[in-house]
Amino acid sequence: MARLKKWKCIICGEDLIEGQRFGYVPGKGYAHIECFYERIAERGLDRDTVALMDANEVLLYSIIRLKEAARVAMSKELKDELVSIRRKIEDLVEELERKLSSKIY
Repeated sequence: MARLKKWKCIICGEDLIEGQRFGYVPGKGYAHIECFYERIAERGLDRDTVALMDANEVLLYSIIRLKEAARVAMSKELKDELVSIRRKIEDLVEELERKLSSKIY
């Protein structure tokens, strides 16, 4: 069984384990998505911020499900295709999280 990656949440300091939903703050590190959103909410929420958070949430869930689908898939071709799709979504998440991070740092 593969070992899961672990990080420390930059906001609460607790463990963050691969497979959990998390946010990335460029130049700072990883944070539990709940900590990330809470920090953003402390600064005040406008409709654009809520829209970014909602879109980010959908993409984060997609990443988790695609990782699981690739793990279950039998053919190398399908696994590779699912990984490729997941990486494209990770790039989109990076764009959204850069915008969200600018609201707290």
